Amino acid sequence: MPSSKANIICLLQILWEYSDTENILSMKDIKSKMKLLYDREIDRRTVYDCLNALNQLGYDVSMFEENKEGYYLRGRMFDVSEVRLLVDSVYANNTIPAKHSAQLIQKLQNLVSKPKRKLYHSLMICRDHAKTPNKETFYNIDMLDKAIAEQKKVSFIYTEYGFDKKLHQKGSHRHIVSPYSMAIYDGSYYLICGWDDVEEPRHYHISRIKDIQLMEEKSQPMPANFHLNEYIQNAVFMYSGKPERIKMKCHKYILDQVIMRFGTDIQIVPNDDETFTASFSANLNGMYVWALQFLDTCEILQPLELRDRICKVVKDSPYK
Repeated sequence: MPSSKANIICLLQILWEYSDTENILSMKDIKSKMKLLYDREIDRRTVYDCLNALNQLGYDVSMFEENKEGYYLRGRMFDVSEVRLLVDSVYANNTIPAKHSAQLIQKLQNLVSKPKRKLYHSLMICRDHAKTPNKETFYNIDMLDKAIAEQKKVSFIYTEYGFDKKLHQKGSHRHIVSPYSMAIYDGSYYLICGWDDVEEPRHYHISRIKDIQLMEEKSQPMPANFHLNEYIQNAVFMYSGKPERIKMKCHKYILDQVIMRFGTDIQIVPNDDETFTASFSANLNGMYVWALQFLDTCEILQPLELRDRICKVVKDSPYK
């Protein structure tokens, strides 16, 4: 059995695991758990001394004299709602493999008391099968962080899904890029980077990167006229391309969808009780994909290039 000096550590673990504002431990509870969990017989005086020492060390234990019920650990790194938000974010992030998601969620749940952990079972996991099978994703992010900090190029194999629903190498060559930044978009991580022979930056889905290697060669500098934040804000479905001014007429039914996708900085002008016109900047490739989802409630007015492209796909559609 560990020496009596371990009492304070055992007590802290009991408070961490079993106490919170709704689960306050009595002196009897504490002594019982010390015996059951750690086979330690301690008296009330020892418990008091350990509790006072924990408060002096900054652990913020609520005492009986304060709450008139017992003892609980009040100060935690995150409160329950914050941990729930983090857990939900892990569930929603398709870039994190399913196995790693489960491990990470378990670690996050350990930040709150055991009685509170049952609250996290009410969340329905939608499209859990969409989680990436690439186990290198976490390593990719770490390596890219290092490459960006050291301003070095990276090389990697890029993959795509086959009919067997597994990732396979796309093309026969390794991609060599200068990493600029990473971004999260719709629950997935993307690498924004430059190629030596291409002026316009590109991006890659990080969960489809494999066998990443840090190179000794220095990265090429980010183009002077390239604004990273603007690039990300104007991306639609993370398609590349320079943003252009979009003008579209929409039914009021999709007003929520328009604002949720393009933000509150867009211009919205009501036409009548049923429709509105929205104006904003976005790249055409991503906008093309978005507009096809709302053919019955959205009409692209400008630019004509995008409007003509949509008209052509409607005319040539198998549903015609």
